[in-house]
Amino acid sequence: MISTAAPTREQQKARGGFYTPPELTCFLSRWAIRSADDLVLEPSCGDGAFLGSISERLTELGAGNLLGRLVGVERDGAEADKARVLYEGAQIRTADFFDVDPSSLPAVDAVIGNPPYIRYHGFVGEDRRKGLARARGQGVELTRLASSWAHFVVHSVGFLGPGGRLALVLPAELLHADYGRPVRDLLMAHFGSVVIVAFDRMVFPDAQVDALLLLASNDDHLGLRVIRLPDERSLVTVDLGAHLSRASATPPARWSQSVDFEAGAVYQEAIESAISEPLGSIASVDIGYVSGANGFFVLSLEEATFRKLPPSVLTPTIRRPADVPGLVARNEHTRLLLDMAGKPKPSNRHLLAYLAEGETAGIADHYKCRMRRPWYAVPLPRSKPQAFLPYMNHHGPRLIVNDADARSSNLLHGVSLRSAAPPVRTLAAAMCSSLTLLSAEIEGRAYGGGVLKLETKEAERLQVPLLSARLAERLSAEFDRINALRVAGDLRAAASIADKILALDHGRLWSAYLTFRSRRLDRRRLPIAASRSHET
Repeated sequence: MISTAAPTREQQKARGGFYTPPELTCFLSRWAIRSADDLVLEPSCGDGAFLGSISERLTELGAGNLLGRLVGVERDGAEADKARVLYEGAQIRTADFFDVDPSSLPAVDAVIGNPPYIRYHGFVGEDRRKGLARARGQGVELTRLASSWAHFVVHSVGFLGPGGRLALVLPAELLHADYGRPVRDLLMAHFGSVVIVAFDRMVFPDAQVDALLLLASNDDHLGLRVIRLPDERSLVTVDLGAHLSRASATPPARWSQSVDFEAGAVYQEAIESAISEPLGSIASVDIGYVSGANGFFVLSLEEATFRKLPPSVLTPTIRRPADVPGLVARNEHTRLLLDMAGKPKPSNRHLLAYLAEGETAGIADHYKCRMRRPWYAVPLPRSKPQAFLPYMNHHGPRLIVNDADARSSNLLHGVSLRSAAPPVRTLAAAMCSSLTLLSAEIEGRAYGGGVLKLETKEAERLQVPLLSARLAERLSAEFDRINALRVAGDLRAAASIADKILALDHGRLWSAYLTFRSRRLDRRRLPIAASRSHET
């Protein structure tokens, strides 16, 4: 007997599969299928709930059976067998989608489904090789950092006929990820109409993945449009036509700013007015050290003193952003990093005793530790940065001046200024502006719980107001006041001071920032309870 038990969360994550609410499967099927004679492809059909919605739509349009109308591909044999039993007449192929060549099927009228979402570090080996090859066959070069969904999208396009429609559930990384840009470019080149349906509540909270719907066709040539809906229940009554009047025939490189038309336009206007420059043009941003076990390698002064560890192997470090309340990291905010990289073989008996404790506790067997020689030598960047930038943010980024001459864990990026950069305190004050806060919401990425993450390349794209000598002098004079406001958590007052000095339109920029921030933070709420009928 075929087991019908639901997979564990760990199994789901490994396969990139989660149950899809029926509101999504029905909506996509109804949008994509226009005729009883349509040939439909589901590239990752699981046990068939998308197939169920497709079947219902074809029946509604007058199809007597599924013969010659529905093809499903599923690599899991047990799941494919269930689909064959449930949907007689459908052609269910037990195969890896990347092993299916477009030439093996007639041109299809619609591709519908929810491709597996497997991050690059899990999408490896033969799976990745085949995915990259299929993308290359469509003229698309994906990087090895691309997650599995990107390869599925590109390969799916190859099956469509000239008037075919693409209807997929995808992660919001489509909008903003660097590795997704070739996919975005392909969609704009292949389809005249690319519609994104984004939700204000997370559809897949268990996966901690922000999902959206992609509706790509050649129904018109109005370009990119983004529709925001409260949740998946809104799909039942939504009138797409009423939402499609605003389009971006030439969309920005990162589609995330199009999630809100007015707020995105404010940001685009600021960029085009040349009042700012990317942080990367005046500084480099690099990740902090990865110790593999901060609880062992990062010590308080009291603990290091108690254990009589020699000062020569201890380096001041900022452990986490919460340890620094404002814009300046001082000595009282630091801890001590056990710094053995490039040091002689230890001989101090107290140090040897501490390292022995680590081995007994299994620290040497942690992944990062066992990958380096010796296991206790934490690799560090060559120089200490002038400032830090938190990797994860709640309300927005802050540049933290490194007055402690410290290192930082990978929870904070190190920011090293170039010769053309303004003084670090001036830059920290300028980055409290509404423009930089807004920029972070668009250039960064939101994850489960509403956290805003800035990878190093995204941080280097943050827009920093251009500073003349006069503006820099005025910002420097207000640094202490701006810092005090950031310590107190009053972002708006700090931004207001910076915006006034910089002659920025505080009202419009702050409002646009709040629009994007509110959407990100509001997504922390649990989504509506939705019946889950399908795993893909």
